[in-house]
Amino acid sequence: MKIHKHFTEAQLRASTDSVELRGTFLKGKKTDLPTMLWFSDLVEPVANHKAFFEQENSKILDVRNVWLLDIRNMGQSDHHESFAMEDISADVVRFMDQQKLTMATLGGHGFGAKVALATAINNMNRVTGVVNFEGGPLDHRYYEPYQELVSYVDVARKMPVNKMDK
Repeated sequence: MKIHKHFTEAQLRASTDSVELRGTFLKGKKTDLPTMLWFSDLVEPVANHKAFFEQENSKILDVRNVWLLDIRNMGQSDHHESFAMEDISADVVRFMDQQKLTMATLGGHGFGAKVALATAINNMNRVTGVVNFEGGPLDHRYYEPYQELVSYVDVARKMPVNKMDK
């Protein structure tokens, strides 16, 4: 099984429409398989799921090629000030267009499951199915952990990163 990485340095983009997603491609065990796009939870590297898809008793690579994709503002994917779900979903569709994927199965864990579901709902003609792990269609805005995470994001957003060195 071949593993391809889509490596380019993540960039801060001025336009939301120029955000590019990057990740790791896991080639399925057969030729001409459909593709699954997999997204991880927040603050969880999508590469952590590689072992799951490649484990001996996993049958997913028997029936799908898998892209382990970082969403915007995560990992190797580009960054932009918007973290709106509509923009994240548009990134996924743009990635599919760039990879010449007419349709794909979408899946994810936690927040990645929400990305998969939102993208599928808004692009039903491009999605063959959704596989989610811990990502029910709940509105988390009212829960204390969500509000705490939002406060951290707000603090990070206000940091003068352009004046910091690596």
